[in-house]
Amino acid sequence: MKIERTLYSFIQMEQSNLILKNWLQQEKVFNDNLILSRKRPTKISVHDLRVAVKKKRSYLRLKQQFTGEEWKESFSKISVLFKSLGRLRDYDMSLTLIRKLERKELLSFIFFKEYLSVNRALTRKWSKQEAVKFNEYEPDVFTEQIKLLAGSNTETSERIIQLSALKIKKVKTLAKHFHKNAHEIRKQLKDVYYWLKICPKALAESFINIKVLDRVLNYLGNFQDHFILKKKIKQYIKDLPKKNEEKEMLISLGKKLETAQKEIVNKAVKKWEEIRNKKATRSVAFKVPRTQAESVY
Repeated sequence: MKIERTLYSFIQMEQSNLILKNWLQQEKVFNDNLILSRKRPTKISVHDLRVAVKKKRSYLRLKQQFTGEEWKESFSKISVLFKSLGRLRDYDMSLTLIRKLERKELLSFIFFKEYLSVNRALTRKWSKQEAVKFNEYEPDVFTEQIKLLAGSNTETSERIIQLSALKIKKVKTLAKHFHKNAHEIRKQLKDVYYWLKICPKALAESFINIKVLDRVLNYLGNFQDHFILKKKIKQYIKDLPKKNEEKEMLISLGKKLETAQKEIVNKAVKKWEEIRNKKATRSVAFKVPRTQAESVY
């Protein structure tokens, strides 16, 4: 089988623990951007820190598949920081998107942008406080646990392919109602993306088209940004007077956002079909027994 041949041809030389290597890389990214966020959380530092947390969280889900060890309780303090910075990120992205839509629709939402900007400033202050309060020097139980993972890099990579196949099978079921399950599909495919990035590139590519997977995730991220902006609009207009010009414009914009979301999902579906129709992906992922696929979250 092609995947098996690629596996043994590209992982002959044993290196350091693959999961540990990637975990430590994200630890550095997290700590570097934590320092920056303590001074002033910026769009870039918040993004990079949150991506590092997403990857670490994904690696812990992977580790749990290897060892059965729970991790969420010990990760709770990082999760609090992640959520705080997430609120700031939502305001940043909503402002970026509303400005883009202003140019596209030749409209102006002065008061709504002011509302977003004021709340972003308050949220930035709270996020900075959370970053300052966070203690990165607490004992790191996860690094020691990952160091103890058994198996060679060849065995680890082979296991990652198997686990990714289970995720793909789960997404196949969710994709029957793609729009409704868009958030969960994104979560599952993020794990696949992060896990396969641990493996040798050629091995991962023999199983799935990584570039196409990346496109699906980008579409789903864009879908989520539209969802957040719709939510902000709904919160803002709730207390506005009935006869308000900007309110009517925002209600109209909300409908256009829904249409845009459907178009984005359709693009994501087309790219997903490219993934599920790849021969190597189908041969591994879609022959997995149902009970095994249901066991991976």
